[in-house]
Amino acid sequence: MNMNLIKRGNEGELQLIGYIDASNAAEVEKIIIDVVAQFDTLILDMEKLEYVSSAGLRAFKHAYMDMRQKRGTLMAKNASKMVMEVLEVTGFTRLFKFI
Repeated sequence: MNMNLIKRGNEGELQLIGYIDASNAAEVEKIIIDVVAQFDTLILDMEKLEYVSSAGLRAFKHAYMDMRQKRGTLMAKNASKMVMEVLEVTGFTRLFKFI
């Protein structure tokens, strides 16, 4: 799993590349939470995210909760069909504003 962060003032865009599963979800979650703390708006670019497990979804949930607590916005874009299906089936599409 790789991530690239693009900073635009109070907005950050985190490009997720590869897989988020039980082997790396804790590390991914820590990085996402640290990034959430830096911005009022965070966009998760899922174009190159090939797979997300339930452990990865937990990282998204914590990012949403932290962003909501500070009245920020969590957005997502470019989710593949497979990743989007996982988000839809689990109800996680409600956590993101899709752009």
